Amino acid sequence: MVEKMPGAVKMVEDMGKQLQSISNEIDKLSQKNEIEEERAIKKDVVLFFSFDVVNSTSYKTVNYYGWAQVLNLLFKELREEVCNKIKGSEMWRVLGDEAIFIIKIRDEDELREYINKVFKIMVSTIYKLKKGEFFNSDNNFNLMKLQNILSLKTAAWIAAVNDVGDISNKRILQEDVDNIFERYQSQEGYEIFEFLGNDIDTGFRIATQTQDGRMVLGYDLAYLISQKTESLSYLHIITYKKLKGVWKDKLYPVIWYHDPKAYLEFYKKEIQLQDSFTFDASDESELIKEYYENRDIYKTGKTIHDVRMYTEVYFALNKILQDRGLAEKIDNLQQLIKDAIFDHARYIDPELMQVHCVAVCFKRDEAGIKILVAQRQETRERHRGQWEFGCAKAVIDKSIAQRIKEEYKQDFNIDIEPVIDVNREIQEPIPIALYQIDHTNCMNRTCKKDKGIITLAKIIGDYKLEDFKMTSKHKKVQWVEESDLANIKSIFEKQVPDFEQTLKKSFEVIKSL
Repeated sequence: MVEKMPGAVKMVEDMGKQLQSISNEIDKLSQKNEIEEERAIKKDVVLFFSFDVVNSTSYKTVNYYGWAQVLNLLFKELREEVCNKIKGSEMWRVLGDEAIFIIKIRDEDELREYINKVFKIMVSTIYKLKKGEFFNSDNNFNLMKLQNILSLKTAAWIAAVNDVGDISNKRILQEDVDNIFERYQSQEGYEIFEFLGNDIDTGFRIATQTQDGRMVLGYDLAYLISQKTESLSYLHIITYKKLKGVWKDKLYPVIWYHDPKAYLEFYKKEIQLQDSFTFDASDESELIKEYYENRDIYKTGKTIHDVRMYTEVYFALNKILQDRGLAEKIDNLQQLIKDAIFDHARYIDPELMQVHCVAVCFKRDEAGIKILVAQRQETRERHRGQWEFGCAKAVIDKSIAQRIKEEYKQDFNIDIEPVIDVNREIQEPIPIALYQIDHTNCMNRTCKKDKGIITLAKIIGDYKLEDFKMTSKHKKVQWVEESDLANIKSIFEKQVPDFEQTLKKSFEVIKSL
């Protein structure tokens, strides 16, 4: 019998522990990669809505010179209205005389609210055009005001969208993906943003089934908002059409959205759908002609004979759900909306790199130097719940110092004065450190890096912690004194990278000022 040496036994045991440790680390990395991949291909429910200029061709003919300026101002006003009324929305593109916007959906009530706001924006803009208010500017539009025939029509639809990132990713190719978002780099420093898929195509098809002063909705969208009684009353089935490439060329409902109360502000009364039609609307519009004919119980030759498919919207939507086998799709959309997590990541991000500007805000009192730190909300896309110093983003038309003061006032209700290098002709904050982070829209593609500078800013006035009001970015703030540095990891368990080092450096520089 060979006797085992104690040293050899211990060596084998140590090797076993090392192998087990390596195996555990590999498992952790594998799980992390799976989580990242799952996050990378997670679907978002996106609302698409468009404003199309009516009679633009005729307007261009009458106003041969200057019409481009008018349309440009119209799209600018629409963009501002949408951004002000529907926070978080983005303009995807302008196609000819049509502007298309998008926004991620996080709640079904939110979805109903957005649709109502889109309709009201359409109504208010048409009113301004018809009354000539749109032309009341510094520009010489008097002649074009007299010759104004412009109006708007609107469409809205939804789609479950995958941000695919790298389309060559094998897992992406294996996924059951109906609609995708992709970025194409056309040349160095420029990107093209594109949505592709069945529901995107359907949206463009249904957009042809609207007209001056009307808003058409896709079926999926109409079904979701119909679950609330008030929203259901705003839905009107005009007719049924075969739309090329939609539902295998089977009949599709043309559904108009109409809120009578949207007219109160401008016309001092509610206007029902039928009351909004002109007396000769059936002669001017095939869609309105079909609207009346479909409700005539004595009319022969109709494609659909059950009048309830026109007059009882709730019945019709559920009948379509059953007959077209759409229950699973609707359930999936509702679940995606229910599971959605709010984030600030945007689809249309023309900036290939951002410059982040961190200001370490401080004050001096009888107790010494105090630095203000803030805890990020758990809903943030990155560094959830971690402690940081706040951040502003540089913009082209403002100085870094001005931008920092504005954004910190907005985020923390605080007045600050950045520490400036007064010896330089261009007076900007003195950087005490530099850093870089992954770009906001980095998913599973090769990631771009945003750059950041860390500066100091003196707090103006007697700022108190209770002056802070919780926002979507931060949930609370706290003071840090130099004596806290010894226990900083236990005081602030969750920290952004270089949090402790930034505090130490800041105290050193502040004392030397």
